[in-house]
Amino acid sequence: MTMRFVLVALCLLLSHPASAQISKIAASGSPILLLQVYSTNPDCSAAGRPVVRPTQSPEHGRMTITHTSVFPNFPQNNVRSTCNKRRVPGVVIRYVSQRGYTGTDAAAFEVYFPGGQARRASFFITVR
Repeated sequence: MTMRFVLVALCLLLSHPASAQISKIAASGSPILLLQVYSTNPDCSAAGRPVVRPTQSPEHGRMTITHTSVFPNFPQNNVRSTCNKRRVPGVVIRYVSQRGYTGTDAAAFEVYFPGGQARRASFFITVR
């Protein structure tokens, strides 16, 4: 379920020209994956690693941005769909609330892709 939501979130982020607003639910004190981003050529080689810059830090937790390898998730009709079976350089964004906190929180960032595109993402997080 979480991976499916992340993939939907990634599609929303990449399909909207300016920004995406995404709602998430997190268990208090447990990390959740907000998003993973990558830039891949049609031959599955890396097109470069996207740059992620926070624009709003969470008030009741923390967001971590990690450079790591990820499995891409291109739709079957995309020429890059064969890349879904191998890891590519990417960036993973996670959130964890303060232990014991319940309520709402928010985080936002901008993603700059090597091809010259930029996207914004805002996450509204309900912590239970």
